[in-house]
Amino acid sequence: MAVRSHRVVSMSEAGGPAHSGSGSRQPLSNRAGPENGSLSASDVPMAKEAGTEVRDELAYDTMDGVSAVPWGEGVTRFQKWYDNQRSTAVVVENEQGERAGFQTPNRFSPEYREMLYAKAQSLERGLRERWGKLLHTAMVTLSASSTDDAGRPRPPVEHLEDLLESWEAVRRALSRVLDGREWEYLAILEPHESGYVHIHLGVFVKGPVVAEQFEPVLDAHLRNCPSAGPDAHQILDEDGEEDAVSVRRASHPSRSEGVENLGAYLAAYMAGEYGAEPSEMPENVRGFYATMWATGRQWFRPSNGAQELMQPEEDDGVGVEEWTMVGIAPNGDPHDDADIIEVDPEGARRSPYRRLRDEPPPREQRRSMRQAGISESVGD
Repeated sequence: MAVRSHRVVSMSEAGGPAHSGSGSRQPLSNRAGPENGSLSASDVPMAKEAGTEVRDELAYDTMDGVSAVPWGEGVTRFQKWYDNQRSTAVVVENEQGERAGFQTPNRFSPEYREMLYAKAQSLERGLRERWGKLLHTAMVTLSASSTDDAGRPRPPVEHLEDLLESWEAVRRALSRVLDGREWEYLAILEPHESGYVHIHLGVFVKGPVVAEQFEPVLDAHLRNCPSAGPDAHQILDEDGEEDAVSVRRASHPSRSEGVENLGAYLAAYMAGEYGAEPSEMPENVRGFYATMWATGRQWFRPSNGAQELMQPEEDDGVGVEEWTMVGIAPNGDPHDDADIIEVDPEGARRSPYRRLRDEPPPREQRRSMRQAGISESVGD
């Protein structure tokens, strides 16, 4: 198999000034401020390959088929979608005819990210209670080249799909490595300072582990991710220090070198800045959000056991009042009947995604497009 040299495009290669990042192992809230968190390759299309699916808002018709908008434009359209979501209220009504409205947090909202932070902390506490001082952890970092063979920045959606292509092989390799052991995992997708995505796979194990044990996991990624390079997936770097795999032992919660550091680290990627809206995030994080929104991909993947530990305790349901959904209020006012749009919760929903294609549309459609003045430019 031909192996590609692994590179992540810098701002200087993408037509902007290069900035020195603060390292890929710091929490999201610290690792990329406005100065060093600029989105590279903003002029690159979100996706180019025919057959790739993206959000309908990111696709537009041309005389040659259906194309995707540039990454920078994708960030703008994501923010517009997000703002509309935040201003829209779900309207519910009880048996007495009383109405209430509430905003449902989507996965990019501060409330949702803080919920994920709490879940990750619950996972850590649950495993500490279960295994005590036998709890050890490993962090495995998986990435893919953000440039093609000619050194050009790649479309972020196709980069992400490449990155995730190895996931099942990675999971099977991890199961073989830890066969006979008690273990769980939590994988987090997070942005590089360029805006491209990489994976942090946090592995929680009962009993000691060493970094070299996870080499088959890295090998599985290299074999199955088309654009992964060996230079970025070494167990040890040139100085003999941990590189793509780091191992920690359990420690007292007051100490920073143990498993608590891993739990907080993983959770920080999900939470970002507490209370921060996407528009307040560094540009590279907004680029990451646009890519995740474009694809609908999950950005955290727990094992089954981890998922159970991350679930909140169920209440007994006593005193819970029944509410029925009436519709949605785009202006956020549940009492403005003229503004409420009725929604059938059980009704079929059309797919929010559209497939790119590189073949001309039917003749009648081309005629209509010419009359509408549509060419190969990005649609409004």
